[in-house]
Amino acid sequence: MDQPDSRLMIVDHDPYTSGVLVDELTQRGFENIRTVSDFLELPAILQKHAPDVLVFNYHYDHPESLLACSNARMLAPNAAIIAIASPGPTIKKIRAWAKQSNYIDLIIEKPLSDERFYSAVREMLNIKATARQMEERVQKLTSLVPEAAMEGVNGGHDDAEMFEAAVLFTDIRNSSQHILSMPPREFFNLLNENLSSQAAVINRYEGSVIKYTGDGVMAIFRGMGRSYLALRCGLELARISADEKIRFGVGIAEGLVLSGFIGDFTRAGERRQYDVIGATVHLASRICNMASAGEVITTRNISALARLDVPQSRSIGNVAIRGFDREVECIAYRPDNNKETV
Repeated sequence: MDQPDSRLMIVDHDPYTSGVLVDELTQRGFENIRTVSDFLELPAILQKHAPDVLVFNYHYDHPESLLACSNARMLAPNAAIIAIASPGPTIKKIRAWAKQSNYIDLIIEKPLSDERFYSAVREMLNIKATARQMEERVQKLTSLVPEAAMEGVNGGHDDAEMFEAAVLFTDIRNSSQHILSMPPREFFNLLNENLSSQAAVINRYEGSVIKYTGDGVMAIFRGMGRSYLALRCGLELARISADEKIRFGVGIAEGLVLSGFIGDFTRAGERRQYDVIGATVHLASRICNMASAGEVITTRNISALARLDVPQSRSIGNVAIRGFDREVECIAYRPDNNKETV
């Protein structure tokens, strides 16, 4: 039996020979077989239905099928292509073309009286389906790793990096009460939906989510305009908070941070974690703790650099922040949901 999620496509201009081949494959347990008889429709079909294996039933009197094979290779580069052809001039022609173009993975001579063809199809389907499943797993694992960490992995370096960044924290207010007032699974689903919405807004404003902190999110903004983007993002998050069942506050600070992987990479099996640390991170976290639900608190420096016209801002003045020797001048924003910040 082939893998139930495998995808097999038969390309043959002759419905009769195509039907015979499908019957033979079905009798041997193959499933999810799609047939294409019109070569002109093949590109559109491939865009909608990406196959694992393409079988071309090549007929000598229809040389245009070679062009269809070329299109298939370009539109479905990950699919295995098998060609079946009659002996004599037919198979010689397709072998010569395959050698020149390198578009066909396997050519099998008719008649298909033995199991060679069916075994080859089954093997290729299993290989391609397994590869696709592995790729899907990799994509899922990649989504667990911060974008900045992936850049470090792809770059092949483990050195810590110091740079200027705007750091943004969010934190849900009264989370303990929410946990006690609803079933755990319901709270988890609500929390997941809330944090996912926050991450989408952060990405839209060119920020990078570094980690989920249980009841909130930590993100950084780098490069030119980082203060502007971080504050715009924070205001948008505050507006979202007003409409959420579980509401949160936002804190933003800017300055030097240090990023890198924590953990010993020289020891086999040692778990490593990407993180961003520094006084700026602590400041943003402390400021976030001060913000009430639907409120953004940031430093006077961020407000000055961002240059946003936000009538709903108010000065908190100099605030003593735990862990910092000097007081920090802070600004609070409580966005009006009916107004657009520019």
